[in-house]
Amino acid sequence: MSLLRTHQSICIISLVCIFSHLAEAKDISTLQTALTLAREDMEKAKDKHEANAQAVTQQQRIVTERKKQLADESRQLDKMQKDTKRAFEQYLEAKQKYEKTQSILNAAWGKK
Repeated sequence: MSLLRTHQSICIISLVCIFSHLAEAKDISTLQTALTLAREDMEKAKDKHEANAQAVTQQQRIVTERKKQLADESRQLDKMQKDTKRAFEQYLEAKQKYEKTQSILNAAWGKK
């Protein structure tokens, strides 16, 4: 592919050199206009590329930050789930003690 471009470039340069002595002032003006337009297109493409590159970099920062936030929130969720499980186990223990105490009290009231 690059060999083809090189060959095309050589052919174009050769044609320009061959016909350059035949060029009139208006042809030079046309070539200068074409060169100016090509430069403007190149600058627009470069600006677009740079803007896209900056947008990609910004999006990568956002994704990295959100991944970190997600990891933090996942750790927090794990902690909350463990705390909830521990609290439920404490509730079951307390309920069991309550029911045992209640049955002892009921038995005590029943004996009197």
